[in-house]
Amino acid sequence: MTPAALAPGAVVDGTGGIALPDAPGRLRRFWARHPVVTDVLLMLLWGGPEVIAAFGNVFQADRSTGARIVVIVLVGVAVAGIPLRRTYPAATAVLGLASVVAMAWTEAGYSPVLVAAYAAAVWWSRAAGWWTAAVATVLAVGATAVRVWVVAPGSGGLADVLSPQPAAFLLAAVLIGINVANRRRYTQALIDRAHQLARERDQQAQLATAAERARIAREMHDIVSHSLTVMVRLAEGAAAGSAAGSAAASSAGAESAATAAMRGVADVGRGAMGDMRRMLGVLGGADEPALAPQPSLHDVPQLVDRFRALGTPVSLELVGVVPDDDALQLAVYRVIQEGLTNAARHARQARSVDVRVAASDIDVTVVVTDDGRTGGPVRPDGSADVGPGSGRGLIGIDERIRALGGQVSAGPRADTDGWQIRATIPVRTEDR
Repeated sequence: MTPAALAPGAVVDGTGGIALPDAPGRLRRFWARHPVVTDVLLMLLWGGPEVIAAFGNVFQADRSTGARIVVIVLVGVAVAGIPLRRTYPAATAVLGLASVVAMAWTEAGYSPVLVAAYAAAVWWSRAAGWWTAAVATVLAVGATAVRVWVVAPGSGGLADVLSPQPAAFLLAAVLIGINVANRRRYTQALIDRAHQLARERDQQAQLATAAERARIAREMHDIVSHSLTVMVRLAEGAAAGSAAGSAAASSAGAESAATAAMRGVADVGRGAMGDMRRMLGVLGGADEPALAPQPSLHDVPQLVDRFRALGTPVSLELVGVVPDDDALQLAVYRVIQEGLTNAARHARQARSVDVRVAASDIDVTVVVTDDGRTGGPVRPDGSADVGPGSGRGLIGIDERIRALGGQVSAGPRADTDGWQIRATIPVRTEDR
């Protein structure tokens, strides 16, 4: 069901896709776009006739010239507050009360206070509208009493003083103003909420994009960094083997070793290409299946054998049974892969690289430890290799493990030379 169907009379915002109240009609949109024109027309069509009517009433009642001037000034002051109703509603309310004072000399001319009460309810507050109406009612009763008993005795009586007409008009003005104000606040609140939802939607999309980019960077590092490290080490071994022997027999042996090393380079390269195709297939969408399953704990022995072929003295120890959880097993594999890759790149003269995976009913602990001197690997000819890495691999491992609720620590060993990566991953069960 569409938002418009859920909220009858609603329209759909073209940018945010959020259901909003009906847009104002053409007439209201015109007044909203041209406030000055609205004020001028209101003063001419409302304020002008009120001033004229008040003056005419005083003139017909044969009041003095002073009384006529006072009435015109009071009603004019009340009309002058009409253009201020949006920006200064308090001033409009106070000035509007002046027209009620003019009732001491005339029966007409008090209607500008109706605009003041309406403006106070719309642009000030609901309480201000009621207070303006109450004060205007009291002033109307007092001014009428002065007119019928002091200014023009015999022109009226108690019925005129207690006439409900001013109070009824003021009540209607305030109620209309409250209704308009509620509509304005409700509409503005919905529009603000719609804009907030649109902003939150955009922010969520940006966060999802950033998370996806981080995941892609992590997977790219795990695949490319590891594979390139192995390929570089194999290529260096092949180059060293080709230049090692000078005799014919030894030369033939070196050539055989170099050939085997280069075949290893080709195998690793093909594996990396397959990993890349698999990852790109996953990123391409749900309709593009991966070419192969993600690595798991069953692939760890093959990973260890690959590093042993490079000359890295790796030992593997598996304790317990790791749960058949794809995400957990992939995380274990990536931790071991990162630890062995860093050991191959940075651990100088390492005599042992120990990999231990211990599984229990609560968690799985992965520890990769080497006893080499950190500072970068050494080429076969004794020269130093590339400097330290960017650290993106450890960051990716930390993000991966934390996503599963685990913890990772990595750093130099305290008791001796070497480096250690330790990851603890909780086992997910139905009850947790």
